[in-house]
Amino acid sequence: MNGKPEPFHIPVSRRRFFKSMAAASAGFTLPGYLAEALTQSPIVTQGPYYPLADDIPLDKDNDLVQLTDHTTIAAGIVSYVSGRILDANGNPVKNALVELWHADREGDYLYSTGTGRNSACDANFAGFGQFITGSTGAFKFRTVKAGLYNGRTRHYHFGVTLPGRTTRSTTQTFWNETAYGLDGKAWATQNANDSIFTGITNAAQRASVNLTYLPVTGTTTGEVYANWDFVSGFTPVEPSYPASGGFMAMGTLVAGPGSSHRYRLRIPAYTGYTYEVYSNPTMAELEWKAVPFSITQTGTIDRNKHTATAEGSLDLYVDAANSAVKGFYKVCFRVPGANTGTP
Repeated sequence: MNGKPEPFHIPVSRRRFFKSMAAASAGFTLPGYLAEALTQSPIVTQGPYYPLADDIPLDKDNDLVQLTDHTTIAAGIVSYVSGRILDANGNPVKNALVELWHADREGDYLYSTGTGRNSACDANFAGFGQFITGSTGAFKFRTVKAGLYNGRTRHYHFGVTLPGRTTRSTTQTFWNETAYGLDGKAWATQNANDSIFTGITNAAQRASVNLTYLPVTGTTTGEVYANWDFVSGFTPVEPSYPASGGFMAMGTLVAGPGSSHRYRLRIPAYTGYTYEVYSNPTMAELEWKAVPFSITQTGTIDRNKHTATAEGSLDLYVDAANSAVKGFYKVCFRVPGANTGTP
């Protein structure tokens, strides 16, 4: 037994995608690898396309195919990437922040350092997603097959931040195939002559990020999936607030603007710490979803993270429609300087 989760079918619908994640989490309960069998994931450049802090979208969950307020999905072949975050000893890591970003079908990134949002990118493509792992270390993303652009082969960017660490580890995964452009012609840059892929000099590490995508059973639209575990070279530090990590907070139902309602999360805040909110309607491992919030009871819900400017009590207000079991939410936080988006 190699500890890898078995493949499973995920429906196309965004709603059914999130509902199916509870059942999918059962696929991640197999024992971890033995330490001697682990191949540490290679660390490569983050690249220039991680979003600036002001550009991180409100809709930043693990579904990059369909935005919350859009009825049209992103163009391209729907692709699923699932796996686990493991520490240096092969143990699953809880509360790891997993981030994914990549080019759309046409090869355009939604974000670029110094230029903000790219209007040339597919308007229905999220471009960037995040996921917080549960006790099994499992993560899952629904996205589209990455497009090609000059000088690079097909690839995804991943960032992983372990509890207790203030910086993300970045890597890239590749497609184990001959890359063809949209015109059907072989692309000039394949894995064999891509500077990042060939720059991974360890053969086992290079093979570990060269993923084979297989057809999703029963699909009629060409959906594909791949399983991949990120093996860190670090052992995470179990966080105790105010260290880097997260905690559960119970919301109090209050009146919002008009006839709406919101949950108020009252938390202790520390100067310079950045806070994010995640909800979970079922408490299943793979159903945590980042939600936007307001810092006033009736103000506009306009942010997905907030940096405290003073110590003391901080109120965060979440739309009651973003339901969580009995009003419990996960508040994740980063120490000053963590995950700022710099290469």
